[in-house]
Amino acid sequence: MTDAGLDVSWQMTADDWQSIARIVQRAGVERMVKFALGAKPRTPVRFATFYLKAGWLGLAPKSTKPRPSQRDDPRADWPTWCKDPECDEVDRTRQTENANGLRSVRPCPECHPSRKDKAA
Repeated sequence: MTDAGLDVSWQMTADDWQSIARIVQRAGVERMVKFALGAKPRTPVRFATFYLKAGWLGLAPKSTKPRPSQRDDPRADWPTWCKDPECDEVDRTRQTENANGLRSVRPCPECHPSRKDKAA
């Protein structure tokens, strides 16, 4: 918490320390710090027990699923994004307008995986 810029006192009862230990095992330190950074207290927080009572007890357990690897990402083999302001970074499409004013979405000719000049 200190590394995240939260300087609070950790003076608390034995029961509070046991609650903290259970939360660390269940949710993890990173989630606790993330919660503390997102809290919007009305007055400066001086004691860690504020976060304990304000929400740490309700943090959901850590996920047991492993993080997806790049091999699991279907876009891992896509060419790099062209960074054109008209190109959508996520799906690599561009919005175009025809002579009648009708808009349509088309694959980016620079970086969409369906482009014609793909390397073999």
